[in-house]
Amino acid sequence: MISIRTKLSLWISGLVIASTLIGLLIFESLLRMAFHDSIINRLEEDLQQIVHSTHLHKGEVSIDPSQLSDFYNPTYSGRYYQLNLDGDTLRSPSLWDRQLKVKPLKLGQTRAWQAKGPLNHDMQLLSIGLESETAQIKGTLTVAQDLSIGRQLFTEVYGTKLIVNILLLIAVVTGIFLVLRQSFKPITQVQDSLAKLREGEINSLDVSTIPPEIRPLANTYNELLDYTTAQVARSRNNLGNLSHGLKTPLAVMQQQVEALGLKDPDAAIAMQQQLDMIHKMIERKLAAARVTGELLPAAQMAVPKDIQSLCDTLNKIHMHKQLNYEIDIQDEIVRLPIHREDGMELIGNLLDNAFKWADSQVQVDIYQEDATFNISVSDNGPGVSDDQLTELTQRGKRLDESVSGHGLGLSIVKDIAEQYEFSLSFANHPSLGGLSITLTMPAK
Repeated sequence: MISIRTKLSLWISGLVIASTLIGLLIFESLLRMAFHDSIINRLEEDLQQIVHSTHLHKGEVSIDPSQLSDFYNPTYSGRYYQLNLDGDTLRSPSLWDRQLKVKPLKLGQTRAWQAKGPLNHDMQLLSIGLESETAQIKGTLTVAQDLSIGRQLFTEVYGTKLIVNILLLIAVVTGIFLVLRQSFKPITQVQDSLAKLREGEINSLDVSTIPPEIRPLANTYNELLDYTTAQVARSRNNLGNLSHGLKTPLAVMQQQVEALGLKDPDAAIAMQQQLDMIHKMIERKLAAARVTGELLPAAQMAVPKDIQSLCDTLNKIHMHKQLNYEIDIQDEIVRLPIHREDGMELIGNLLDNAFKWADSQVQVDIYQEDATFNISVSDNGPGVSDDQLTELTQRGKRLDESVSGHGLGLSIVKDIAEQYEFSLSFANHPSLGGLSITLTMPAK
C-alpha cells in the first residue's frame, strides 16, 4: 500500500503541475488576445492617419507620403497600405510590385482578416469603405502588418515565461517533497522507536519527541503496554501463589497415600495416579504461564547476539581444547519464539554438551523451514551409536541417563522443550561424525 507521505507528495505535486499548466494556457490565450488587439489598434490608427493624408484635387485622389510613417517606404517592410478606387489603385512603396487582394466595402463598413503577404508571411489586414459624395468617388482603404515579427516577439515572451514557470515548478515540487519528508521525519523516528522497542532497547515510547497529532496514539500504546504487562504479571503471580498454596495439601495427601499403601495397596496406587495427574497439570499450567508471560519480542531470544555470547563463553571455558565453532543463521531470523532466560538455558546446555565432546569443531545452524524454526547443534566428537540414539528419543526417559558421556544437561533441555511443545531429534552428523541435536520450534 502506498505511504501517506508519497500519496500527499503525488497529490500536491499533481495539483501544482495542473495549476501551472492551466495558468500557462490562460496566459497564452490572454497574450494572444493582447497581441491581436494591439495589432488591430495599430492598424486602426494607421487607417485614420492614411485617411487624413488622403487628398482629393480636381477629381484625382492622392496620398501624401510625408504625413505617413517611414515604415511604409522600404520594400517589403512589413507594413503596407492600399487604396482601391474605381479603376485605380494607390499602394504604399513597401508593396513594390505586389498588390493586396481586397474586397470592396461600402461606406463605413470595416473588415479584419488574415492572409499571406508579399513574402508569403501571414499578415493582419484591416479595411474600411470610403466614399466622397461630391466627387462621386468610392474606394476601399486597406492597411496590413506582417505578423512574423510580432509572433517572434510573442514566442520569445511566452518561451521565457514557460522556462521560468518550469523552473519554478521544479523548485516547488522539490520543495514539496523536502517539506513533506521533513514533516514526516517524526513518523520515521516513531518507527525507529518501535524497532528499538521490539529489540528490547527501550521499554516504552518517548512521547516528548512525538508530534502532537500522533501523541495520543503513542500514549495509548504506552498505556496498553503497561496494562498488558501488569495483567500478565498479575496472572503469573496468581498462578505462582496457587501452586505454592497447593504444595502443602498435596504433601499431606502424599503422606496419606503412603500410609494407605500399607493397608490397601490397590487404593494407594489409584490415589497416587490421581496425585501424579494433579502434579503434571500444575506444572503444565505454570509452564504455560511462563511461556506466554512475556508478550514483547524484546523478551525473546535474540540471534545471533545471544548465540554468539554463549559460544564465546563456552569457548573460554574449553580453551584448552582449542575448538573452532561456526554459526550459520538465516538472515531474516532475528528472534526465536522462546523466553530469553529459557532459551539461554536450553541452547546453552546443547552447546555445552557439544563443546564438551567435540574434538575440534562445533557447528550451529539456525534456519526456518515452512512454519518452524530449526536449531541444529553438532560436534565432531565420538558420536553416539544407533542403538543409543533410539534410547535418546524414548519418551519419559531422562536424557542424562540414556547415554553414558552424552547427556549432562540434556534432561533440562527436554523439560524446557516439553514446556514449549518443542521437538528434539538426535542423529550423527554426516560430515562431522559427532552427535547432532536438532531442536524444532513452531514459528509464532
